[in-house]
Amino acid sequence: MVKLSKIKVLLLALVLVCCPVAAHQQKAAITKVLFNPRTNNIEVMHRFILHDAEHAVKRLFDGDADIYRSAQTQRQFSDYVLDRFSLSDQNGNVLPLSEVGFEVDGKFMWVYQETPQQPDIQGLIVEHRALHDLWPAQTNTVNVEGKGPVQTLMFGANDSAQQVTFE
Repeated sequence: MVKLSKIKVLLLALVLVCCPVAAHQQKAAITKVLFNPRTNNIEVMHRFILHDAEHAVKRLFDGDADIYRSAQTQRQFSDYVLDRFSLSDQNGNVLPLSEVGFEVDGKFMWVYQETPQQPDIQGLIVEHRALHDLWPAQTNTVNVEGKGPVQTLMFGANDSAQQVTFE
């Protein structure tokens, strides 16, 4: 009996440790907004964990959506992200972001955008609502680089636009 109890406890411990890791969604995305001096563009790179994106497309578009193998599903997810992210200058003038593309790379889904830099820009107003309509726990981190020190914004489901200023 003692051996059986130890085995049961060991198996239970393994199940408790392994299962949440295997099924856990991160519910986090990272976006880099880069003022690139070589191109004179503001480049935007959104990185989503592919596992999260997979669950999202099944809820957003179709239960059979396949973000791993379907370019159409990848396009739909990219369009979804583009509709939920915006940049404005310090005066609230929306910066027209052009789509550059999207790709699946390893464990990540990437979505790319860009817009020309304005020479007199003194700050940005950023809005990032991707996946908040699905998961209140979703956190979108935005790092703004290339205009002084890196500035980081964190967006939860209840956060609206946030602003960074440049020196």
